[in-house]
Amino acid sequence: MKRFYLALKREKLQKSIYPLEGSVSIGRNPENDITLVDYNVSRTHARVSFQKGSWIIEDLGSANGIIFAGELVVSKTLTLGDSFQIGESILTFLEEGVSDNTEQLSATMQVFSSLINYQSPFIDPNRTNPGFMRLQGALLSTPIFRSLGKQELRGLEDIANLHLFSAGQLVFQEGDPGRSVYIVLDGRVQVFTKDHKEKEFPLATLKSNQFFGEIALLSGKPRSSSVATAKESLLAEFSYKNMQRIMMRYPQIKEVLVQYFREREEDSKKKRAEANIQERRKEPRFKERLLVSFGVWPLESLPEEMINHTYKASSADISISGMMLVAMGPAMEAFHAGCRLQLEIHLPSRFGRVETQGLVRHVIREGNTVKLGVDFVDTPAEDKKKLQKFLYGQTQTIE
Repeated sequence: MKRFYLALKREKLQKSIYPLEGSVSIGRNPENDITLVDYNVSRTHARVSFQKGSWIIEDLGSANGIIFAGELVVSKTLTLGDSFQIGESILTFLEEGVSDNTEQLSATMQVFSSLINYQSPFIDPNRTNPGFMRLQGALLSTPIFRSLGKQELRGLEDIANLHLFSAGQLVFQEGDPGRSVYIVLDGRVQVFTKDHKEKEFPLATLKSNQFFGEIALLSGKPRSSSVATAKESLLAEFSYKNMQRIMMRYPQIKEVLVQYFREREEDSKKKRAEANIQERRKEPRFKERLLVSFGVWPLESLPEEMINHTYKASSADISISGMMLVAMGPAMEAFHAGCRLQLEIHLPSRFGRVETQGLVRHVIREGNTVKLGVDFVDTPAEDKKKLQKFLYGQTQTIE
């Protein structure tokens, strides 16, 4: 029988493989089957589905389209080895013939290892079908799936995405969209946060058979901390949609996730307090890069040429109550904490623009670049609704 995959490579930093089953959505929204955290990717960008005996890639009205052989396409039938580009990611369509008695997770690992020339610790050529048995053992050792029997676990094996990260690479950043759960199959990852001056503070170290990502899964909020690999690491990822199905079918798994959610959230709060990390904005921050035009409030005691000038910047992150602006140029040196700004935030076209005032809370200078931490002030009700719809429109919390 044949099994089908999408493979992704990002130079030497990350290599991933996604088994294809039914219809697979691709986009920046965390509720997609494949989430690409890339500002050039639309929230719901594309779909790969099996139709009339063929796999087809379709554009779902994205802003930047799908690039196939150097041209934009709306729909394309995929054949073995075809590659297409979405944002900065290049995905390759693979089909592999495997025996009927080969388990999906084992097949995925074998294809992945062959594709990227990776010597998997879960594959031993001297044993009969060892890949699945050792992977199955790793998953059964994970607290999430410990309550499942081997037969129950086999129902999950066709939905695990695999990722290989080089040492020192980010899996995701605090504020990123994302609601999937990751399991460390091999390697080690570091969980950390940063204060408003970009200083890192470690929160936890996770090794083989441990998991992360449950806080965003259960809360519906952006990632609450950053995770990076401490060494080359092999990770299994279960998407938001699949985790929903798993928790509905096996309620005991949700109970385990909720328990870890509470313990880790409390531990994180304690460590942040010990490090004296003060969160100025209590609402979730989203890593969204938006164009922002801003000027100085007329009553500010700054040079006249600054007050009459409109500046351009981009957002590093944004919440319903404030944002981090990134701007360049020598004029930025004059901005200081307490300065009042008039902001125009350019959301994607279907949302429109948001106009509000902002109060600079802190300034970070990095060479010719200046970061301004800004709290929104006196945002009109209609503009606040636009921003809220943009940030929270498709995010639902699991009860």
